[in-house]
Amino acid sequence: MPLVSSFLNFANDGLDILQGILPYSIKEHATLLSLCCSTLVIWRLCRFHVARIIYPDDPLEIPYWIPIVGHLFSFFGDSNTLLTKATRCSGKSRDPYALTVAGMKTYVITNAEHAGQVYRNTESFSYEEFVRSMMHILGNSEVSVKAMFTPLPKDKEGFPNPHGKPLGLLFRQMHIKQLFPGPNLSHLENRFYEFFDQNLELSMLGKVCPYAQSRTSDRIVLPLTKWCSDFFCKSGQAAYFGPRLAEIDTGLTNAFITFDDLSYQVIYQYPRLLSRSMLAARDRVINGLRQYLQLPHDQRSEDVWFVKAMESEMRAIGLSAEDMAIATMTIYWAINTNSRKAAFWMLAHLLETPALMDVVRQETASAFRENGTVDLEHLHSAVPNFDAMWNEMLRMSAFSASVRYITADTAVGNKILRKGNRLIIPYRQLHMDPSVFGDGVDRFKHDRFLKNPRLAQGSSFRPFGGGTTMCPGHFIAKRAVYLFTAIILHRFEVKVVGERQSLEPDLTRPVPGLMSQKDGQELFVELSRRRKD
Repeated sequence: MPLVSSFLNFANDGLDILQGILPYSIKEHATLLSLCCSTLVIWRLCRFHVARIIYPDDPLEIPYWIPIVGHLFSFFGDSNTLLTKATRCSGKSRDPYALTVAGMKTYVITNAEHAGQVYRNTESFSYEEFVRSMMHILGNSEVSVKAMFTPLPKDKEGFPNPHGKPLGLLFRQMHIKQLFPGPNLSHLENRFYEFFDQNLELSMLGKVCPYAQSRTSDRIVLPLTKWCSDFFCKSGQAAYFGPRLAEIDTGLTNAFITFDDLSYQVIYQYPRLLSRSMLAARDRVINGLRQYLQLPHDQRSEDVWFVKAMESEMRAIGLSAEDMAIATMTIYWAINTNSRKAAFWMLAHLLETPALMDVVRQETASAFRENGTVDLEHLHSAVPNFDAMWNEMLRMSAFSASVRYITADTAVGNKILRKGNRLIIPYRQLHMDPSVFGDGVDRFKHDRFLKNPRLAQGSSFRPFGGGTTMCPGHFIAKRAVYLFTAIILHRFEVKVVGERQSLEPDLTRPVPGLMSQKDGQELFVELSRRRKD
C-alpha cells in the first residue's frame, strides 16, 4: 500500500531527526510518542480510507481521532452541530452516513426517501428494542419488561388483539383509539376547553398563577415559559386523569416539568450522583401515579377511556404497582412534554411579529359565538393562516429523532446498513433542507406552508415521526394549542414587557419532541382585558 509505506518512511525520517537533536533523557519518550502517533495515523488511514475501498457499499463513516471514543464529546455536547456538519459531508444525495459514539456505530438518515424505507421496513429496523431500553432506563423491572413484550393471545379479553401483539406495542393502538378523530378525541378536547375557558380570565389568572410578576384588576404580567408549561401540564393531567391526581399531590405537575426539563439526563443515562434533581422529580411523579392507581375506581371515575383500558391490561398481565406506575408515567410524559412547548413557541413567534396576532384574531373570530361558547369545528377546518403558522412552528421546533435497531443487513438507498448497529432519523436535518423548504430555513416564515400546502404532506415534514411509530398525540396537541391561543387573543391584548429579545433554541440537548429555549431566557407578557368593538 504505497500511501501507508510513504507515511512510514516519513515517520522514520522524522524520528531520526528527533534522535539527533533531543537530549538523551527524553529521546526514549520521543521514540514512544512517535510510535504512538504513527500507529494512530496508520489506524486512521486504514479505518476511514482503506476501509472505504474494501467496503464501498457501506455508508461513509465520519472520521475521528480517538478510537472507541469517536464522536462522544461532540455528540453529547452539541449533537445538532455535529449532525449538521456531518450531513454536509454526505453531499447533495444525503446518503446514510455513520457516527461512532462510545464504541457504538450509529447510522444517520437525512434523506426523506430513505426515511420512508426505514419506516416501511419493520422487520429489519426494530423499534421494540428502543422501547425496551427506555423502560429499563426509567426503572421498570426485568420481569415487567419481559411481560410487556411477550405476545398476547389473539382472542384475549379486553382490547382487541387480532395480530397477537405484546402489550408494549398494543398500547399505541389503544392510544390511537383515544386520540384519533372521533368521540374519544372530542371528549378529551372538551376537557381542555373547559379548563381554558374557566382559567383564562383575569380574575382567575391572578389566583392560579402565583408566579405572576405583577397584577392589577385589569392586567397581569406572566413569564411565558412558566405559564404555558403550568397551564398545559395541569390541563393535560386533568383531561386524562380527572381532578383526583392533583388532589393526591398538588405539586405533581411542577415535579414533572422539572423532570422533563432534565430528561436529557435520562436519555444520556447520567449517573445517579449527577442526576439527583431529575431522579427526585421522576420518583415524585411515579409515587403520585402509584397512589392514584391504588385508589378504588369509584374514587377516580373521571379518567378517560385510555387510562382505564391501560390499567386493566397491565393488571391482566400481572404487573406490580410500581411497574404499573412507571409505565403510566411514560404516557404522562408523552401527554405533557410537547403541548406545553408547542404553545410556548406559537405565542413566542406571534409576539415576535405582532401583526400575526391580528391575522389569527380575524381568522378565529367566527369561532366565538355570542353566547360565549366556541365553535370547535371552525378551529379545526377554517383557519388556513393559523394552520400554516402551526406547521412552520413545528418545522422549526421539532428536535427529536426516530431510533431503530438493525436486525439484519439491509440496503437503504445505495448503502448497506449492517446488523447489530442502530440508526437515527433526526427530524431537524429533514426540516432544514433548503432544497425542500426553500430559502431562509432557519427563519420563521408564517406563509411558507400557506404558499405551498403540499409541504405539510411531504415526506420531509415529520414533526411527529413517521410510520407505525408516528406520535398519536398530534391531533389533541394541535387542538389544545389552537384553543389556548385563540381564547387568549380573543379575550386579551397581549404584548411583551421589558426588553424584547429573540429567543434562541437550545440545540445542544436531546428531547423526546419539541425543543426548549436556552436556559435563562424568558419572555414576560402582559395580558390586559381586550375591548370589544
